[in-house]
Amino acid sequence: MLVAACTTPPAPGTPTTSVPGTTTTTVGPNGDDSYTIAFIGDSEPRMRGNTNAEVAAYIANLASYRTTTSLYFDFGGGDTHRVSPELVVLGGDISADRDTSIASDMPLWQQLYDRGIGLVAGFGNHDWEPVQWSDGSLGYSVAGHAANENTTAFTRETYRRTALTLPGFTYREFGPTATHGPTTFLSSYKGVDLANFNTFLYQPSYAYPDGWPLSCNLLTGGAGCQVFFSAEPQIAALANALSTDPARPTLFVEHYPLTTGDGWWDDHGASGTTVAQRKTRLLGLMNRFEHTALLAGHNHSPGHYTHTVGTRTLDEYVAPYFGGDNGEDLTRGGGFVALLVSPSRGILEAKFVPGGI
Repeated sequence: MLVAACTTPPAPGTPTTSVPGTTTTTVGPNGDDSYTIAFIGDSEPRMRGNTNAEVAAYIANLASYRTTTSLYFDFGGGDTHRVSPELVVLGGDISADRDTSIASDMPLWQQLYDRGIGLVAGFGNHDWEPVQWSDGSLGYSVAGHAANENTTAFTRETYRRTALTLPGFTYREFGPTATHGPTTFLSSYKGVDLANFNTFLYQPSYAYPDGWPLSCNLLTGGAGCQVFFSAEPQIAALANALSTDPARPTLFVEHYPLTTGDGWWDDHGASGTTVAQRKTRLLGLMNRFEHTALLAGHNHSPGHYTHTVGTRTLDEYVAPYFGGDNGEDLTRGGGFVALLVSPSRGILEAKFVPGGI
């Protein structure tokens, strides 16, 4: 299944300069500066029956498109542009509840770096502490906070390793608006920018009262004592760092699609905004660019959706469930969205690649 980008690409031009770095893009034979980004969602090893070995096999299969597995984009006709991922983006739900860490998960993904492929990750709802669990118990306990810290460390490490793996890859971090919380990222590779908001751009930061956990709900490990802070200053900092060139191809990543239920867009009252205002904030950031798309996961089912902003139509691509066939047939895992991108021509094609090894 393929979906062509909605915007009409301009004529090829001079390769642009990476922001926030200064590395220029690489132009191949015949002036072609396009390359492949692979977007995946919801790997979830150690969850829903997905074992580490199965997920590692799906990752190896993904890497094979760079070397031995031949698949081509339709853009340009024939076998002009091969699906050959240079950068892989993981859009959250990295592993099981409270279980994401460098020690547990990096060994699965290291094979990408070893093959010269970059991997950058944001986190999803299963990687971040909920306010309340399904059994009614409160979140943000000592254990939950430690899990959040492990998740942040993992996402940060993926960017660090990618910078070591891919020449010219640059990135910036935007820290939480309180003592604790998410770190968001803006990265650049070969003239294409990537803004990563983790779960969603309004994921709030948080702080604990003095003396916590001894001073608050000690018997439940300090659960329920957090105070939330708006993500708006963090959003603004990243937004101010985005390119001022509307022609700069810029992808946005978060775990929750714009098309998912409004309950997932709850920031617990921290920002004082409505769900509609939060979604409009994201669409407004996207609308600054002529060549843009939202990449999301969470739904465990591939989809292409469009959103109208003024006279424009903006694309949203939701990844298939990487961990398996929605927990039913684990031999069908590993599907992804292949994006053919160009710094001079934008997003040339988005192609859904089914799983199965």
